[in-house]
Amino acid sequence: MAGAISMSGLCGSSLQTRSRGLAGAQLPAAPLRAQRSQRSVTRMAGGENYPANWIRTNPLVPVLGFVGWTVPTSISVPVLGGHSLFQLFLSSIGDNLAAFPRGPPLEDPFWLYLTVYHAGLFLTIFLGQIGVQGRQQGYFK
Repeated sequence: MAGAISMSGLCGSSLQTRSRGLAGAQLPAAPLRAQRSQRSVTRMAGGENYPANWIRTNPLVPVLGFVGWTVPTSISVPVLGGHSLFQLFLSSIGDNLAAFPRGPPLEDPFWLYLTVYHAGLFLTIFLGQIGVQGRQQGYFK
């Protein structure tokens, strides 16, 4: 009944906790054993450190990405019954807000419109960021 309880933590280290014996006396715990972690630090050629602003975001890219995805999805197509993806997405939001305390069920087409619209939006912004940074850094010459 009385003894140390072993708990496993991050990196395979083990932690021993103290427990109380039958009479309530505190028993000594085994020492804490931690494994050494090996770290590998990579430096760039010429002794340069990796730049802190490695992502180099451009605030114009999300704005143009939003416009560049929303405008084409606002064009009506015959596959969607003469409606546009953006129009169907906004109307499904309105329909679900009409029944506000109750959320949309899993078979509601809202989830499909939400997934398709946002996947395309994030892909457009992602590829736009790659294009802008590639042009600035001279990859497309």
